Amino acid sequence: MSKPKIQNKHILIINRSFWPDMEATGQFLVELCEQLARTYKVTVIAGRSYYAAEKEFRAFSIYKNERFNGIDILRVRHTRFWKANLIARMINWATYSLLAFLAALKIKPGIIIVCTDPPFLGIIAMFLGGLKSTPFIYNCRDLFPDVAWGLGRLKKSNFLSQVYDYLNKKAFHSACLVVCLGESMKDRLLAKGIPEGRIRIITDWVDVSRIKPVPKMDNPFVKKIAHTEKFIIMYSGNIGLSQDLGVILKAAALIKDKDSFCLVFVGNGAAKDGIEKQANLLGIKNVLFIPYQPKEALAFSLGAAGLHIVSLKKGMAGAVVPSKVYGILAAGRPYLALTDKESEAAHIITKYKCGLWVSHDDVEKIADAMEWALNHPAELEEMGVCARRLAETKFDKNIVINGWFEILDTWLDNQLK
Repeated sequence: MSKPKIQNKHILIINRSFWPDMEATGQFLVELCEQLARTYKVTVIAGRSYYAAEKEFRAFSIYKNERFNGIDILRVRHTRFWKANLIARMINWATYSLLAFLAALKIKPGIIIVCTDPPFLGIIAMFLGGLKSTPFIYNCRDLFPDVAWGLGRLKKSNFLSQVYDYLNKKAFHSACLVVCLGESMKDRLLAKGIPEGRIRIITDWVDVSRIKPVPKMDNPFVKKIAHTEKFIIMYSGNIGLSQDLGVILKAAALIKDKDSFCLVFVGNGAAKDGIEKQANLLGIKNVLFIPYQPKEALAFSLGAAGLHIVSLKKGMAGAVVPSKVYGILAAGRPYLALTDKESEAAHIITKYKCGLWVSHDDVEKIADAMEWALNHPAELEEMGVCARRLAETKFDKNIVINGWFEILDTWLDNQLK
């Protein structure tokens, strides 16, 4: 395969979620772009946030230009129906994808990076690359249509599912590189026939200088929720469909000493209303729902937990890689992974002894693990020390993002001269 020639060091990145959005994908992308913008010209075609307030578009305009920390942002005015409804979400995906494609036609970058919010972007980059003779990197953050298959939202035999899977595979093969989040996702890509030499693993990361362990008694978040005496079991992040968080509530309902702990959900998402209703139906009183916390307060919210929960619906390992793990590690806290054994979250626990693992569908063993945590503070403290050390030595932002510079330097400076 002949390699397209790169003419400049302008990087175009396409993803809906971006500053000031509070979703994890957008926040990681902001941190990556801030560092890349110190070396390269970076333009992001972004969309509208479901959660953060936005500056109004001018009347009848569908695009607006912004600038943030050295990054040029072209924001598109796509529909923003609430994403709990699948049809509404797909309309949002389609309108963003179409407007982003049209916007990208007017930009002349040296290379394009596309993520998977929404999941059509790899296919769009394939067409853009062909029209503009521009190479693209497919940053696979969620693997589609595997996610839809795992959630039962789409059958593999469905005609549209097969067409999308075919086109997405073509996009993977057309990309100069496919960057994924871990070994389990790489295994799925290999199973789709993507050559191993075209796949790179770059995990998500954490800024260990910003998120540090905070003693519980000095933690303003703990004081704010008035649970300084109770053991806090926390789920922090997107309250979505792939996590199937109802198992946490079912397990909590089995714990005998319910006055000894508090279950805290921090975040938002399409499944939040359903989880709140389920908590009421189960009669669980010791549960709190807290909105997304600002970036500067993450050390306090993550540090408040005695035990974090990382949950992923059975069969989803490799289709989704939970990014919340890295913040938990930096906060020096252990976590309980409710996942398939081959998931990244479980792999980290097995290798580095920084938490507990239980299969997502075993409610009784989940309850047993929670009760064990309530009664073994010394062991949890040791796991937390291992977690912090791991964050500092393997998953710090500067260490991980250096992998992106190595890739881009190769493509922009050496390989295609």
